[in-house]
Amino acid sequence: MPPLPKRKYPRTRQRKRRGHHRLRAPHVVTCSDCRAPRLAHKACPVCGMYRGREVLPIPDPDLEG
Repeated sequence: MPPLPKRKYPRTRQRKRRGHHRLRAPHVVTCSDCRAPRLAHKACPVCGMYRGREVLPIPDPDLEG
C-alpha cells in the first residue's frame, strides 16, 4: 500500500480560500445635521435626517406627556 498524505489540502490553500471569511468593521460616518455617528447610506437614528431632508419621523420627548 502506498504512503498517504497526512492532510488532504495544505493549510496555506485552506487559508487562501477562506480569506474573505472575516468580520469587518461597519462604515461609520458623522451626521451632517446633528454630528452624531451613523452608518453610511442610512438615515440618522438620532435626528432622522438623510442627505439634508427628514426621512424618519422622530418623536419629540418634550411633546409627549
